[in-house]
Order: sequence, then structure tokens, then C-alpha cells
Amino acid sequence: MYGLPSATEALFSCALECALRRRNRRCKCWFGSRACNLCKYYIKKYIDADPRHVELFMREAEFRAGAIKAMSGDHHFIFGFCIAICLFLAWITYKGEKQIDANLYSLQNSSKTASVSSITYSNPEHINIDATLHKVARDLDKKADVNRDGKTNCIDAAVLFYKYYPDKSKVCIEENVNKKTGMNHLFNCVLVNGVWKAVEPQTYHVNRKSYWMKDVWGSQYDNTKNKDVTENYIKYVK
Repeated sequence: MYGLPSATEALFSCALECALRRRNRRCKCWFGSRACNLCKYYIKKYIDADPRHVELFMREAEFRAGAIKAMSGDHHFIFGFCIAICLFLAWITYKGEKQIDANLYSLQNSSKTASVSSITYSNPEHINIDATLHKVARDLDKKADVNRDGKTNCIDAAVLFYKYYPDKSKVCIEENVNKKTGMNHLFNCVLVNGVWKAVEPQTYHVNRKSYWMKDVWGSQYDNTKNKDVTENYIKYVK
């Protein structure tokens, strides 16, 4: 039996199918148009990502789609060889993600009496998230007001998380405004194992166990509404 594909492999399969459909004119929509929200191959339905990284991901998918379309006849062997290499790389990625999935399952199913500080992760990014959330909670408990608006809220939490996260190339500040669900919120996205994940920076301050935005906000949160606003708020990082 074959194992389940990794999140990265499944995501790239959607991206590649999307690129192939548009290249073959089976889909005539621009990527990112309103119609894309109804398509099962639209990758923004499955990840919380900086739009720039989504664009980079799709560029690679479109390059692969062009290569596939160009291959025919005597090129079948080359095509098969390339597929074999991709599957091998995907298998390596899957093995690495299995440990992360196990950690997330443990987090979501821990007892209600367990404290968030007692949960540890083997993946470096989860360790960084955990350590950063503790620092953010400490400052929020002291009524931090980074933008001096007289309030301590999601703006302060998102800016503090960005400030304390050790690798600035793997963190950004995101905004999600959705009139349909009443969402108007600032939070963070972190690059975890090649996928951008949305993190609620106030998690430890309000004593919740899971720090993923989807777990905290449920159906009120629609990741297709995410917007990178890092440049608007880094001026408050001191």
C-alpha cells in the first residue's frame, strides 16, 4: 500500500494541475480571480501564505507544466525519470513531516488540564514558535502598547511576535478582514517545513492550547482573505 502524500506534495499536485489546466485552456481564469475560490485546485484554499510566496510556488508549477507539455514521443523516458526523482524527493519530505503531524496530533488531543508550556516539539520552527509565544504573553500581561494607541490588542501581539521570532525570513505579519464573518484581525504566519502556517500570537496570553489560527477562530477565519502587511507594522518593532 502507498502512504498518504505529504502536505507539500499534495499542495504542489494542486498547483501543477492548476497550471496545466490554464496552459491547456481548460481553465480560462486568471490565477487569483474570484472564480478561483470555487476551484478545488486553488492552493490558497489550503495554506496561509504570503502572496509573494504563493506566486513563487505557482511560477515553479507553471514551469513544470510547460516542461510536461513539451515532452512527447521520445521524451517519455526523460519524463518518467523526472517523475521518479520528484516522487523520491516527496517521499523524503513526507518522512520529515510525519514527526510534525504526530506532534500536532498530540497537541490537539492533550488533556484540558495540561499547560501549554509543558508541550515540546522536535521541529525547530515549533520550538521557535513556542518560545516566541511565551515572550509575547509576558509582554501582553504587562499591557504592552507598541503602537501607543492606548490599547493592548492583536496589533501589539503580532508586532511582538515578529520582533521576538528569531528568523525574520520565516515570519511575517498578516491581516485578515472579512465582513461576512466579522473577522478583522492581525496575526502572524510562520514558514514551517516549507509551508506558511498562520499563528495566533495571543495564544499563550489567553491560555489556549493550539496556536494555529484555524483552531482558534474556526469557520470565522478564511485564509484566502490573508494579506501581508509586514511593511506597515515593522516600524513599531523596537
